[in-house]
Amino acid sequence: MITAGLKKRATVWGVHVLLAVWLIICILPPVMLLAASLNSTALFRSPLDLLLLRDFTLENFAQAFSRGDFWFFFTNSLIISGAAVIITLVVCVPLAYGLTKISGRARSAVSYGVLAMRFIPYVVLALPMFLIFVNLGLTGSRFGLLLAHLSIHIPFATWMLVGFFDTVPGELEEAGIVDGCTPWNLFWNVSLPVVRSGVIALAILVFIISWNEYLFALFLAGSNAQPLTVGITRFLGGAEAGAEYGIIAAYAVLVIAPVILFALTANRFIVSGMTAGAVKG
Repeated sequence: MITAGLKKRATVWGVHVLLAVWLIICILPPVMLLAASLNSTALFRSPLDLLLLRDFTLENFAQAFSRGDFWFFFTNSLIISGAAVIITLVVCVPLAYGLTKISGRARSAVSYGVLAMRFIPYVVLALPMFLIFVNLGLTGSRFGLLLAHLSIHIPFATWMLVGFFDTVPGELEEAGIVDGCTPWNLFWNVSLPVVRSGVIALAILVFIISWNEYLFALFLAGSNAQPLTVGITRFLGGAEAGAEYGIIAAYAVLVIAPVILFALTANRFIVSGMTAGAVKG
């Protein structure tokens, strides 16, 4: 006869097995990518040989740096992503705070107007933006690509920040008013410190989204403003030349390494920020 204790242990073991399988599924692609970057392309038909590093080499990384103009694409990615974070916060933080002070239908109308941009797939916006930017002379520039990024960041960030500011207790601002705070002081010294972790988490997410963005960069960046996500395509080759998979893997590792390090460093802010936003919908 199966006892209750045995059932509980079996359930716990079952959950651990499922979590282990899920963990393997999650980490296998990045592990394979790293292994591919450290082997010659000749081993790519044998995953086991790749994982065992049977033809270990760092030549792929050397080629990615020397032939891939890595620092040119890295600079473009860093400038565009950094500017996107700064402008998004400057615009969206006060905008979201102001929306929380509006009541009734006006708030719903403005909120849905901002959020409506999130309903549209990016691929639908790429061609109209290209046509508009061509006429404005913005194609092939970092500024044009930055504007495209802001078109997706501002609705997303505003929607997130409204949720953060809604969690600020009304009693705090009422106490500030009693102490003689001006509206600016209520925003800057009372509400903003309460949602600081959420704002930092949002800034990290915006940076990661901009860093990984590919579609707008492909349409709008031209040859002078291409980020890392487009730079990697120069090693794809043609039907006759074939793709240089080893260099592509090394280049991909270099693309994602800064984001992974950044996310691990700021993991505490991401978790606390997302939790703060989930307290009140």
